[in-house]
Amino acid sequence: MQNEFIIAISSIFALINPFNSLPQCLLMTEGLSKKTRRKVFSAVILVSFIIVMFFTLTGGFIMHYFFNIEFYHLKVAGGIILIAMGLKKLMFPANVTINLNSTDSDSDIIKKAIIPMAFPMMVGPGTLSTIIVMTNDVGLSTTILSAVIAFVLMFFLFFFSNLIELITGKLILLVVSRIMQVFIVAIGVKILVSGIVGTYQAIILAFP
Repeated sequence: MQNEFIIAISSIFALINPFNSLPQCLLMTEGLSKKTRRKVFSAVILVSFIIVMFFTLTGGFIMHYFFNIEFYHLKVAGGIILIAMGLKKLMFPANVTINLNSTDSDSDIIKKAIIPMAFPMMVGPGTLSTIIVMTNDVGLSTTILSAVIAFVLMFFLFFFSNLIELITGKLILLVVSRIMQVFIVAIGVKILVSGIVGTYQAIILAFP
């Protein structure tokens, strides 16, 4: 149980991959005051957490009762998405830019930053599908607690982003980000294989 809990935390943290989004967020908020930047980061992390919690609590229900999708179907789809997105970001990193004007009010700046910082930079479709799968595999309470801890760690990472950038520089963050992308691809492969096995077992049971 303890091992599953640690794996769940590390998996969520790797999927969100703050080391990938942090350099981009720092670049996108360049020119803003430290206070405004922290407000933006806090809002983005909060919205990301709300999105994750929403899909954690309702994803399985929506999947079953609205779309009649089994978990092994979602594992196949989610695994493919994670592999594709992980490889894309690993080999062809994209720089997302938005126009955040320091003369705007804090509320206007936050509104502009939520999209794309919260979604899809921090929380994308691959992360959400994996969260739903994780809820089924390790349980709702473990997934929720793991997500809370992962987001708390991410909050502190962003809160001290100026210090981290000063100590490590953007290059180190980008290197760690690429390593995280490898882990994301590996998680995608694991989920895809599990989905294929589940699909095969379902076919065998359907046609004995």
